[in-house]
Parts: sequence; C-alpha cells; structure tokens
Amino acid sequence: VCGGSRFPSLLVQVQFLDDTDPFNSTNFPEPTRPPVYTFREDISLINQIAGVHRLLKAPHKVDNCALQLSHNGSYLDLESTLAEQKDELEGFQEEGGRGRKHSVILRTQLSVRVHACIEKLYNSTGRELRRALFSLKQIFQDDKDLVHEFVVAEGLTCLIKVGAEADQNYQNYILRALGQIMLYVDGMNGLISNNETVQWLYTLVGSKFRLVVKTSLKLLLVFVEYTESNAAFLIKAVEGVDTKRGTKLWSNVMEILDEKDGVDTELLVFAMTLINKTLAGLPDQDSYYDMVDCLEEQGIEATTHRHLSRKGTDLDLTEQFNIYEMTLRHEDGDDETKLPPSGRKERRRASVDGTNERRGLERRRSRRHSLQSSRGHSSAPASPSSPHTRLSEISNVQISSSRYKAVEQLAAEEFERERPRASTRGRTEITLCLSSNPVNRSASRCCTPSSIVSQEDRDASSGKDTHLVDYQKSPQKKESDHIWDQLMAAPRELRIKEMDFTDLGDEDDMDILDMDTVTEPPDHIPPVPPPLFCPALPPPPPLFGCPPPPPIFGKMMPPPPPFMAAIPPSSPQMSRGEAPLFQKKKKTIRLFWNEVRPVDWQCKSHKFCKESLWSKLEPIKLDTSKLEQLFESKSKEVAKAAVDGKRQEIIVLDSKRSNAINIGLTVLPPPRTIKTAILNFDEYALNKEGIEKILTMIPTEEEKQRIQEAQLVNPDIPLGSAEQFLLTLSSITELSARLQLWAFKMDYELIEKEVAEPLQDLKEGMDQLEKNKTLRYILTTLLGIGNFLNGSSAKGFELSYLEKVAEVKDTVHKQSLLHHVCSIVVEKFPDSTDLYSEIGAITRLTKVDFDQLQDNLAQMERRCKASWDHLKVIAKHEMKPALKQKMSDFLKDCAERIIILKIVHRRIINRFHAFLLFLGHPIYGAREVSIHRFTKILSEFALEYRTTRERVLQQKQKRANHRERNKTRGKMITDVSGVYVSQSFVSAL
Repeated sequence: VCGGSRFPSLLVQVQFLDDTDPFNSTNFPEPTRPPVYTFREDISLINQIAGVHRLLKAPHKVDNCALQLSHNGSYLDLESTLAEQKDELEGFQEEGGRGRKHSVILRTQLSVRVHACIEKLYNSTGRELRRALFSLKQIFQDDKDLVHEFVVAEGLTCLIKVGAEADQNYQNYILRALGQIMLYVDGMNGLISNNETVQWLYTLVGSKFRLVVKTSLKLLLVFVEYTESNAAFLIKAVEGVDTKRGTKLWSNVMEILDEKDGVDTELLVFAMTLINKTLAGLPDQDSYYDMVDCLEEQGIEATTHRHLSRKGTDLDLTEQFNIYEMTLRHEDGDDETKLPPSGRKERRRASVDGTNERRGLERRRSRRHSLQSSRGHSSAPASPSSPHTRLSEISNVQISSSRYKAVEQLAAEEFERERPRASTRGRTEITLCLSSNPVNRSASRCCTPSSIVSQEDRDASSGKDTHLVDYQKSPQKKESDHIWDQLMAAPRELRIKEMDFTDLGDEDDMDILDMDTVTEPPDHIPPVPPPLFCPALPPPPPLFGCPPPPPIFGKMMPPPPPFMAAIPPSSPQMSRGEAPLFQKKKKTIRLFWNEVRPVDWQCKSHKFCKESLWSKLEPIKLDTSKLEQLFESKSKEVAKAAVDGKRQEIIVLDSKRSNAINIGLTVLPPPRTIKTAILNFDEYALNKEGIEKILTMIPTEEEKQRIQEAQLVNPDIPLGSAEQFLLTLSSITELSARLQLWAFKMDYELIEKEVAEPLQDLKEGMDQLEKNKTLRYILTTLLGIGNFLNGSSAKGFELSYLEKVAEVKDTVHKQSLLHHVCSIVVEKFPDSTDLYSEIGAITRLTKVDFDQLQDNLAQMERRCKASWDHLKVIAKHEMKPALKQKMSDFLKDCAERIIILKIVHRRIINRFHAFLLFLGHPIYGAREVSIHRFTKILSEFALEYRTTRERVLQQKQKRANHRERNKTRGKMITDVSGVYVSQSFVSAL
C-alpha cells in the first residue's frame, strides 16, 4: 500500500493475456517483466482499467477487458473498488514460487470469450471447425470459470446443432468437450436443465460408429450416476427421441444388446450397466415397471438367457445381466432371491398417486411375472455355467477382426455419400435425431477388438482425421437475416393490434398494372403482342427502357391489338355525318374533363375489375332547357380577374461541450441512476427523449482517456458535473448498442402506428368510396350535365375534374356548377347525404405522404435487423437471461409485425391501382397517380359539396318558410274560409 497519497492505493504488477481469440490463445502472460501500476482502492476498477490497458498496450478492446488475480484465478468485480474486494486479495501480497510476486492479469471477459467460441462454432466449416472442436476440451480445462458461462450462453444447444450436422470425427470431438463440461458441477447442472442435450446423447447411442456409441454410453452413465433423480431425466429424454421416431422406448440400447451389428463385449457391458443404473435410480414401482415392461416387450429376457448361457461370456457382462434378473425377481416378490451387493435392500414403494389398497395389498408386478403366472409356472434365469442348446444358433455371429474393419470402412464410405451438405447453422431450430428411421441405418455398427479400440482412442485424442470430408464454405448470412427469412416463410395473420387487414388476400399480391390482360391507351402505340402460345406473359418493354412515342397528330390512330376490343373514337361530334345527341338553341360553355372509356376487361377475377364504376351509374333525366339558360356561352363577356467562491473542480471538456452536457442533465434523472436504468432498460427511469439526449452525449475515446488521466493526476479534486457524467457513461459496456436498441424499442409502437393507420385508412377509404350512394348521385348528375353541355355521350370522366366543378359558373346568376349539381341531387335523391361525413378515412389520408410511409417501413426493417445485431453484441457481456429473452421476444415480434406491414403495404397499393381502373383512370397513368393528391381532390370536393349542400338546404327551407308565411300574412281570422266568428266578438276586440 502506497503512503505518498492521502487516498489508499495499491502498487501491483500488471500483465496481459492475449486471449482475444479463445481458440488461439496462450497461457503465458505478457510481458515477462511486468510493469507496476498504482490502483486507487476507493475508485471502482471500471474507471481504472483503461489506464492499465494503455500501460500494457494490450491488443484487447477496453470494453471487453477483465482483471484476474494470478494467485487464485479469481476475477475482480469491475463495478466495485479494491477496498470492497479485500477477501479476493487475501494472499495476493505473499510471494509466489521462486520469489516471484503475484500480478493482476488483464484478459478478455468470460462472457465475451464464450460468445466468441459459440460464434466460431456456428460460422466455421471444414478444417477450421475441426480445429475449433478439437481445442474445445482444452479450453474448458484451462479455465474452470468458462464452463458456467458457456452453459448460461446456451453453449450446449450450440454443440447439439453442430453435432447433429457433423460426421463421426466431429461428433467425437464434441463428446470429448461435453465430457469435460460434465466434470464440473456447473456443467452437470446445465445438462440436467437442458434435456435436449441428453436426448442428443441417447440419439448417438444409435450411431453406426463404435467410438461415438461408446463415448455416448459413458457420458450417459456419468449422468445417471451423478444423482438418482437423473434417471427420470434420462427416461424423459428417451421418450422424447423414440416417440418422435415412432419406435419403442430404449430401442437404441436394445439393438446393442441384440448384437444386430456384431459382437462387441465392451458396448454390451456399457449398455446393460446403463439400464441397471437407470432402474436403480427409479424410486417408485410404476416408473420401474414401465421401463422393465418396455424392455421385456423387446425381448430382453431372451437376450439375457442367450448371453448367460454362452461360453466365455465376459464376467462384467454376466454380472450386469444377473443384477437385472435378481432385482426384477426381488421386486416381483421373490424373497429367496439373493440381492446384488450394490442393489437396494427394500422393494420400491408404490406410486404416489396410487390408492391405499394399491400400496398395501396389490403390489404391481412385471409383465414377465404376469405371463408366467398365467401359464402356471415360473422360470429362473439360467446359470452362467449351465449348458444351453442355443450356443449353436449364435456361433455364426463370430466374425474376424479383419472383417470388422472392412465393415467399418464400408459403413463410413456409405455415410459420407448419404450425409447431406452441412448447411448454415442457426440457433432457432434443433434437430436431435441423426436418422428419422432406425431401419434405414446402413450396414452395421462397427465393432473392433480392444487393440483397435485403443488405436481409435489415440487417433481421436491426437486429432487424426479419418473419413473426414471438409465442408465447402458458402457466403455466410448474418443471424438477423436467417431469423428474418424464417419469419418471412410463415408470416402471422394480417393484424396489427386492433387493425384488421385479413381481407387482403393473395390476389392483392398481383399488381393488375403488370398483367397483360389490361389494355393500352388508344393514343399510345401498343407494344408487340405476346406470342400466341404464351398469352399469360407480360408484353416486352419498349426498346432501351424508353416510354412509347406520343401520337402523331393528323395521322390515323394505330389499330388495337388483335386480342382487345375495338376502341371508340374520342367523342361523337368528331365523327362527321352524325346528328348531335342534344338539340341546343344556345351555345353553352364546355367542361374540359378527361373522358374515360371503360372496356370489357379480360381479367374479371379481381374485386375492382369485375365492372367499372361508370357502368353501375343509372342515367338521370335533366331539365336541359334550364341548363341551357344557365350555362349559355356569352362570348362578349370579359373575364374578371380574380468565478470566485466556487468549488474547485476538474474541468477537461471545452466550454461548449460542457455546457451542452450540463443543459442536457437538467432534463435527465440523477446521473447515479442512469447507468442502472440503461443496463436494465428501465422505461420508468428514462423516457424516449432522455435516450435521444444521451445518444448525443456519448463520450469519445479521447474524452474518456483525458478524464481518467486528470482524475488520477488530481485525486483530491472532484470531477466537474459534465466530466463525471461522461465517466459514468464510459463505464457502461456497449453503450451505443444499448441505447440504439432501447431507442428502437421505444420508437417502434409510434412508427408502426404511423405506417399501419394510413394503410388501414386507405383500405377503408376505397370501401367507403365504392359503397357511397351520394358519390354516385353526384357523379351521375355531373355526367349528365356535362354530356348535355358538351353534346357528347361520354361514359365517365376522371375524378380529377372534381376540383374544377366549383370554379365553373353559369352565365346568368353566376352560381357555380357545384351549386346546380347539389340542387339537383337534393331534389331528385332525398336519401343523399353531405358526402364529407361519410369518407372520413379519405380526409385523414390527405395528411399522409405515402412515399415517406414507404421509406419509414424500409427504415423499420433496417432498424429491426440492426437491433438483432445490437442485442447480440450486448449479450457478450453480462446480461440477465430474463432481460435477454424479453428483448429477443420483442425483436421477433417486431420482425413478424414488420413482415405483416410489408405484405399489407404491397397488397393495398396493388388494390389501389385496381381501384383506379375501377374509377375509369387510364392504365398508362394509373401508376403515376399520387394517393395524396387523389385523396385531397376527393376530400376538398366533399367539403365544398357539404358547404354548398347546407346553403342549398337553407335556401330551400327559407323558401318553404316564406311560402308558409305568405299563406297567413296580413289575413284576418274573419277572412279565412270555413271559419265563422261572431261579429260581436270581433267588434269587442
């Protein structure tokens, strides 16, 4: 402890261990002559580790560093001070061997190394993967603390994924690493809580490679012997695997005992020992007899007799079979049976859920006991030394060791041919079964003499790669892309909260404008028609990507394609020799609208293309003489124009930066609470504005270094408020990733609402316009008036003309065309409404920019994928599993909802295109129609119509009131016919 400062400090030697790549690290700290660093005991280590890093010039990233004590291997808590960890420092000051002093070692954090291991296993192939798997066991041996972190980070799931796709050499390396994990209590507890790993081990018992089977049986034996309760976990795993495969329980073990793949004494001993150890761990009758009866159904009794009656049977195997038989007879009630020394002395208790009578009087018996009782006789197991007639039946099983090796090589070659290419591994799916059907296993499980077994073990331990095929590397996708692709394959129902988009069907995925069944405009040169043998293909685009040339005036219009109906001329009055449709005495003004010509579509399957809106309108009878008078063209009419005493502080930042941070601190919670709030994503402590403010305050590496150096140089002077805040922020690992992930979480609901609600409004708006009677009354009235004034027989007009209706005025009263249309509609259609109140969705759409909406949707997808990457980076450091799962579930839900929004957006835009054709818009211009402008025209027209309608109704009511008033105005009661009043009464008044 240094005494030169008022504050307690510790002078220690420091070194670093280059373990940035856990698969290529060394166990020898550097430098060999360690420098000395002075730690302040009253400052948290997270604020001092950067100084150690700079002194050692270590290759690590500062955020990924940890401090380890060389004398006991303990890791110091960086959030605490040295004074708070004196127990860990006990014995640190004592000299080590050969007079060497202990040192503090700078190395990579456990969680970061574990995630590096897992990522390497997921993303590697071929020789790189083989080297990684082979090194895994040594990595766990070198650092005992690594096993716990590996289990917490779902490393066991990673091993299963890699092992399920690998060949037998890779599986052997994984089993070696798994055995090392199981030697630690943390590893065994992780295996107990992860039943999928036990399922995978049982699956490998059915492998056709002897070393894989042998190692798997050994690991399962270690698992079962660890504690009696593990027997139930093993049975659960066996049920999961065999039920999924559709085979009887314990079929993999029974195949070994039946010697279907040849005689192998060592595997027989391991298999039978596993059965006995599992049965010994079952505490109640039902679980014991369920397993025994399953084995008896598969012929374990005959298997036992065959092995016990065979000459030269291995003594260990004989002992295991005898243990099984004696234990079974004892459980069945045979008191004369001599129990094995290691067996339980008392019979198993009845099941907990059994009745009292069942427990006391009716003990359960095995299937064998029941069958023997029904036959009226009992049998005892054959003695190991008694002769048996089945010896001749099994003599053919004797196979030479040379044939074993030939069979093994043949099986390995066949396996390599049948094994599919290794695909890119992800974390979302786990396939446990190596073979879906045990009948399809090729050739035989390879059995070798003990000499070959030992040679195989040496080969596995030395890394010799026999029958090894390197995987070909393919371009690797990011994990977020894999998750996105899987969610895209099966999107959820088209609902966003209470908004329902389920009526958008698959037909809306097809843009009608891209189909070849719609016609080209008459004033454009049509493209070359498609070949006759393939009418469904779209026509080829114009050369060089240019639009079709404009029509040449004065030339004859080109003929239509052969598969389309003939197109009528633009207007009847253009055809000479025809009488006008309307006989007008006066010349009227014209309506300069764009006429639409609905055609008989070949594609009538679409909702909006079955027939045109204009074909649904009923013709209206108009007072043409009144219209002629009102809209007479008067050519002569001219158009009218229309410092002292302050506390001393360490100030490092410039004044502008410091002031900006201090101003930001006024809207943030207390700085001491911010770090915890960020680490826990506490939405109650920090709101969206606070996160955005902190994002602008993230300290740079230079700022962090200057603040830490100034604090160490002047330990007696406190930091300024801005400097202290930046120092607090710098102690948060992956600060930027945490804030951006959190900002996306808080922004998502609002962004989704801004995208989903306009889409819902557009869908509802199209339905409102299609079903609105008042709009049809207005359009049919306006169409009739326009055809009369133009002397034409137009079938319809583009709705863009609606914005000009209020500007056209009659030449007599100077009232607008809209006023006259409204008057006619009110008179002839009493059930009509004000229109504006019935198209609220259209009105809301006038405030939406759909180009910006599409950009927002794309940005949502980008931010969601980036958030997956942020979560992956954050998870490398200490993160609560519940919080990690919560954020992972949130991002998955967001991804599914964004996929829904993309589908909804595409389908609604396609439906809008079809709706425009329904309204009579020409095809060549439909794609260019702006939703914003379209809805604005309709909304403003509806608003003007409502205003005009109210004025018309007021005038109508005034006239009605006036008529009623005139009926009694100035009349005496004596003048009213039919009413008699006495004259005397009148004179009296």
